[in-house]
Amino acid sequence: MDRNNTMEMKKTLIKVGTILSLFFYSCGSSPAPTQNEIFGKWGSSDGATINFNKDGSFSGVSIPAQFGFFPPDSFRTKKFSGRGNWEMKKGETYWEISLNFKQVSISGKNGCSFPIMIAGRNGVLENKPPWYLFLWKEEEGGERYEYMKK
Repeated sequence: MDRNNTMEMKKTLIKVGTILSLFFYSCGSSPAPTQNEIFGKWGSSDGATINFNKDGSFSGVSIPAQFGFFPPDSFRTKKFSGRGNWEMKKGETYWEISLNFKQVSISGKNGCSFPIMIAGRNGVLENKPPWYLFLWKEEEGGERYEYMKK
């Protein structure tokens, strides 16, 4: 290699390194959702709502039962209401809100628990506010059932 090719290669490597550093810095420095941003009422496009209280309790209305009861096919068209406790934590890929229903409106069911993921409308990895909540409708990575803050 001649000297000009070596210099061009070094410049290219420096540029690529700078871009990668900025990318990973932006991923790592993203704001985490806070409980203050979660408190309040969230709703879906089909009328389901979840109200998160500061004391760690929540109530939900018209929530699709397929997300909380198994087998999901037998609950595909049903909706339920309920109340319980919630907790926010970092999941493998997303921040999550763990919903632990103590009471539900479906007879014969004592309750259920499931996580709702938190994602952002901005950022390379959906990691910047405004936040929205979602559940996977079917397989992970597919269509989402979303809740927006009201």
